[in-house]
Amino acid sequence: MPKVLPEYLELRRQQILNAAAACFARRGFHQTTMQDICSEADLSPGAVYRYFKSKEEIIEGMGEHRQQENAARLEKAFAREETLQVFDALLQVFFLDRDPKEFSDFCALTVEFISEAPRNERIRQSLSRTSEAVRAGFRELVARSQEQGEIDPSLDPDAIARVMVSLYQGYIIQKVIDPEIDIVAYADAARALFNGSFWRGDSPPDEGLRRRLALQH
Repeated sequence: MPKVLPEYLELRRQQILNAAAACFARRGFHQTTMQDICSEADLSPGAVYRYFKSKEEIIEGMGEHRQQENAARLEKAFAREETLQVFDALLQVFFLDRDPKEFSDFCALTVEFISEAPRNERIRQSLSRTSEAVRAGFRELVARSQEQGEIDPSLDPDAIARVMVSLYQGYIIQKVIDPEIDIVAYADAARALFNGSFWRGDSPPDEGLRRRLALQH
């Protein structure tokens, strides 16, 4: 029996993931059946079940693939030396350097999974792993910048990382609701938050509010 090359197996696996993504984005998680995915991939059920036993396993596979993509984007951005250059590169690779149609489908798919996460623990954990992988890179960047005196050292690096992730996730949700959202203007606003040009008032932040909020937790 001829040996199946790993490259072929990976291509077939990605073929199934792409087919499932198209089905989920078009019909939703619950309305999509494994047979729908087989038909979209133009594969027999036996071929699909060889790689994935359920829709949940397919979503976990999507999460692993997304982690690999995100790791490549982070590596590309973190190659810059200056922190603000890294921020600009992050905006570029996560927002601007995306095919519009593919990104719209990606946003619809992500919102579908987020809506399912509270009711499906496997999906929630898959999304959590993907998000944590990105936050870990952001935390490292923030901690390094704090050591260099560029970011307020009193702020929690993980909290800053979560705010950075929320800018991306928030855009994804808004993109589904309003497909015509101006991504360049959104990136410019995010850049202003990062580089300190957003606030032009004379008054410093309300430390009293910060203390009151801290006492509530």
